[in-house]
Amino acid sequence: MNLLRSAEQLLYEVVSWLVFYPLTLWRCLKHPLAMIGYAESELNKPPEAQFQDALSPPIFLFLTLLLMHLIQTGVFQDSVILSGILGDTRNLLVFRAVAFSLFPILLGLQHVRLAGLRLSRETLRPMFYAQCYVTVPAVLALDVALMLGKSSAGWSDAAAWAIFMAGLIWYAGALMRGFMDHRGITRGRALRQTVLALVLGSTSFVIAMLLSLLTEPLPVDL
Repeated sequence: MNLLRSAEQLLYEVVSWLVFYPLTLWRCLKHPLAMIGYAESELNKPPEAQFQDALSPPIFLFLTLLLMHLIQTGVFQDSVILSGILGDTRNLLVFRAVAFSLFPILLGLQHVRLAGLRLSRETLRPMFYAQCYVTVPAVLALDVALMLGKSSAGWSDAAAWAIFMAGLIWYAGALMRGFMDHRGITRGRALRQTVLALVLGSTSFVIAMLLSLLTEPLPVDL
């Protein structure tokens, strides 16, 4: 009976994602600042009462990466063949989740510092969760742009660049407004913090990708 109850809860949770994923995405796109405050406030509730009307931010980010991977391999029939530890699809998804989580974790560190809080797991977690919400639309735009960029259609390159730039501008605007509204800093300082976040996040992401190459086996003739 315990096994059946666990299966029942798991089935309901998975199926409910079909409803709450698009709702959460729409709320992030339309009201990114409200979702930042929502994530921070939800963590003050008991665990069983958290995120009752939206997906948990880390799950939201991971489901986005999983959805993009399924579309890439299933619809576009396009997949990157890797060797080493990333040759396994599960390891690749976990690696992508960790790599893209570098953006919200670095942003979380910035918000903790600007808020004048002592860095700890308790102070960093709500900041990380909040930044996951605004990072997902940017990740979505990047993945869609990369898939379109690999298409042979004549219009695909222009569409890919347009989607990528739209996602980047939206992300930068959301980060800048988040710094201004939630940390109470000036527009100029918020702009500097946004540029710093994008540079540090992109650099960390590239370093993580380069480190992943170390998992590939060396050629036999070396």
